[in-house]
Amino acid sequence: MANERVLMARNTAAEGEAAVWEPYFPKSVVDAILASDKAGETKTVVDLINERIQSVVGSAPENFDTLQEIAAYIESHQEVADALQAAVGNKANKDEIVYKNQTASTVAVGGIPAGYVPPAAGINATELLDKMLHAYVAPKVTAAAKPTNGGVFEVSTSQSVTAVDVTITFGSTTIKKIEIRDGSTVIGSLTSGIKAGVNTVTLATALTVTANKQLTAVVTDGEDKTVSAGTGSFTFVSPYYWGAIAAGAAVTAALIKAATKVVQAKGSKSFNYTCNNQRMLIAYPKSYGALSKILDANSFDVTGTFTQSTVAVDGVDYYAYATSDPTTVSAFKMTFNY
Repeated sequence: MANERVLMARNTAAEGEAAVWEPYFPKSVVDAILASDKAGETKTVVDLINERIQSVVGSAPENFDTLQEIAAYIESHQEVADALQAAVGNKANKDEIVYKNQTASTVAVGGIPAGYVPPAAGINATELLDKMLHAYVAPKVTAAAKPTNGGVFEVSTSQSVTAVDVTITFGSTTIKKIEIRDGSTVIGSLTSGIKAGVNTVTLATALTVTANKQLTAVVTDGEDKTVSAGTGSFTFVSPYYWGAIAAGAAVTAALIKAATKVVQAKGSKSFNYTCNNQRMLIAYPKSYGALSKILDANSFDVTGTFTQSTVAVDGVDYYAYATSDPTTVSAFKMTFNY
């Protein structure tokens, strides 16, 4: 508030006499109120108003220092006003400036690769600058089927897939769409609510998997570029069988299926045998090929002590290897290599 205040009070004069306070207040209240609290400054509200008016007028010549004078001039020069208005209305918008040069770029500039040619219709200035200043970065994608993300399973069994979790690390653009494909067939998609991190895409219909299969997640980004990622693979195999058999037993399908079953894909195997005057047996699908070497617990090559035979097990030809002579051992490791 100002340092000084004006206190107005009615002077109650004697009857028949006029009030006499006016001579002591020759200024109006607005004239008298100070506009500053600074000591010694006497700028009033009126002074402040005059300063604001002068700041609007500025250095305008005297014949153009009021709105009325300016309006009168414009009215008398309407053709100039119309020309100015047309020029402003017809100015090019930055988003309407289009680059159409069809000569391939000779060098890479930011996100514009060497050899870039804009669309025939051109590319607007803003988009071109964005491409130059912000190089394209593809999103990173991984995918996992649910409830089981692949694995090795026994033939004649099945697995069900109801959804796929697609994990995305954003690149330089947003993501438009996620598709889950079984081969070339789209079996599930997501087009909204896509976020960084895990996005669960529910399949249109639960998929029953009975044969070797891997699903694919295809992610389409804001530049219509795609990045793909496979789920875990589903692999169906005929099992391995191994164990101890009687000394004089013939190797049959029933004998093989009575042994220990292991559902694993083809590969070198090691099993620990416990035999009491029994023979060692291993059997696997014949399509895997013959064993190249059998090693005992001391890494000695004992391939020659096994006899190979072919036996049909559940319609699949198996190679069966059994030791020629019985033995007595406990937790004796044997290794079988292809």
